[in-house]
Amino acid sequence: MDKLLTSRIIKLKSFLNKKELQNILILSDVNIFYLTGFYGKDSGSILLFTGNDIHLLVSFLYSEQAKKSIDNKKINIVSYKDNKYRKLSEILGDYKTGPIGIEGNNISLSDFCKLEKLLSRQGKKLFEITGAVEKLRLIKELHEVSKIKGACKVTDRVFKNIIDSGALGVKDLSEIELALKIEELLVKNGSEGKSFDIIVAYGRNSSMPHHLPQNIESKDGLILVDFGCRYNNYCSDMTRTVFTEDLKKSDKFKKIYDIVLEAQQLAIGDCREGINCAQMDMKVRKFICSKGYGENYVHGLGHGVGLEVHEEPKINAESKMVLKENMVITIEPGIYIEDLGGIRIEDMVLVGKDKCEVLYGSTKEFIILD
Repeated sequence: MDKLLTSRIIKLKSFLNKKELQNILILSDVNIFYLTGFYGKDSGSILLFTGNDIHLLVSFLYSEQAKKSIDNKKINIVSYKDNKYRKLSEILGDYKTGPIGIEGNNISLSDFCKLEKLLSRQGKKLFEITGAVEKLRLIKELHEVSKIKGACKVTDRVFKNIIDSGALGVKDLSEIELALKIEELLVKNGSEGKSFDIIVAYGRNSSMPHHLPQNIESKDGLILVDFGCRYNNYCSDMTRTVFTEDLKKSDKFKKIYDIVLEAQQLAIGDCREGINCAQMDMKVRKFICSKGYGENYVHGLGHGVGLEVHEEPKINAESKMVLKENMVITIEPGIYIEDLGGIRIEDMVLVGKDKCEVLYGSTKEFIILD
């Protein structure tokens, strides 16, 4: 693992050298983990690259965890108790540095201004840089793919459990109760828990793509579940839409379901290295429009998944990204009709040179639970 982390650091330094940048502040907990092996969720840690030196600044509350997590002896672990930016300026005071890049999307404007003021007293200039580590994370290494597949297997097992429980297993549960049951099953099946707030939407609520579960029971016969887990720090994300036997609008929903499934299969068939993300999105969008539901498809086709459940690349009409081998993305078209309901089908796929590999085995048949 130490060799792997060291190779990532070398790649980051190579990227910085091409930008003629010697100094950078990494603030994202996930990016710090990716480079060091230390994951302190919401810890407020700072990873500083300056010249040939690397410093990890952590709250004293995380000092022991950092020391036990990091094997790289070249990383100097520094703990602080009060003002981390003042401590950071003290470290930088020993260096004659050029401009210092900072992850602008991981710091508030007020904190940026505070740090900028502190460093200006040393004659140092702070500027925003975004995406340096995220670019490295785009292409998944083999061990990352293995962990992502592990997360998907857990997710598959949990969905099978829901299906096997039948209509009786879910009809008496509120949206919140089913969401809690899913989270419990994710843990029981070997994960560290959910990778995002689980979406359970019954009936008309499913027309809202990011519906928050409520304390209501199923009435209209449609159940949309969007959930995933964390497995060895890597995420999964899957959506399925199923129905219960008391569904009164099955013919209309069956038609919409078939359109969404065909749209997804269209994208899966095209997904491979060299495909433009915007073109993938637009092809699916055009297909759904041709079926008369263009105004009811309200989000992008997908997104990257890895250490975070939403990361680059974005699969939407504005994306400039071209897919490369060993990227992991979701493909998740949906149709949403206000006051009726919504249908979304989502899989994660591993991009290959000539095709993609769907990472889930869960059925996508039109299921009416017994």
